[in-house]
Amino acid sequence: MKNRKRRTKNGGETIIESIGQNLDLPQDSFSGYAHIELCGNKEAMIEGCLGILEYSDCSVAINTGKLTVRFNGSDLTITSMQDSLTVIKGIITCIDFSN
Repeated sequence: MKNRKRRTKNGGETIIESIGQNLDLPQDSFSGYAHIELCGNKEAMIEGCLGILEYSDCSVAINTGKLTVRFNGSDLTITSMQDSLTVIKGIITCIDFSN
């Protein structure tokens, strides 16, 4: 699958790189990992999505490079996929991480 451009801030750095700089962490600390934001159990925003591995109304599995992130629940839908940002909405009951 083709590598997608990561969302960047004004300086050309990704949001993840910016967080690393603000926390004074080594530049490669977040390399290859996704940034996940949750709004309760109703919405997940995943930056660093390289592709969808599985998609149904009860499970969505996402390739983030170093990890596969699986969201389980009910009425799950992918409402947006832009660059490397993916938004999942529904009732999220469980999030699993695997290599």
